Amino acid sequence: MLLECGMQEEGLFRVAPSASKLKKLKAALDCCVVDVQEYSADPHAIAGALKSYLRELPEPLMTFELYEEWIQASNIPEQEKRLQALWSACEKLPKANYNNIR
Repeated sequence: MLLECGMQEEGLFRVAPSASKLKKLKAALDCCVVDVQEYSADPHAIAGALKSYLRELPEPLMTFELYEEWIQASNIPEQEKRLQALWSACEKLPKANYNNIR
């Protein structure tokens, strides 16, 4: 729901949130104690936390191992075949990675 309100926000993933607000949100997320109301008015803080989380993962969500498969799938011109190849690659992801993108 929080990102829904920000989907209409221009530059959602380009505009950086204030460093102090981002730090506070990340700390709250680490402790699993987030005041939704406090951040619902600032979609840039939420987007910034998501970007930070993805950037700090030890391995990309789509994995190094499957990189070539993702690239090949994305280059398939026919949409139906491309989607089929992307789903096939998704099925090969480690369970934690797959659950993360769901």
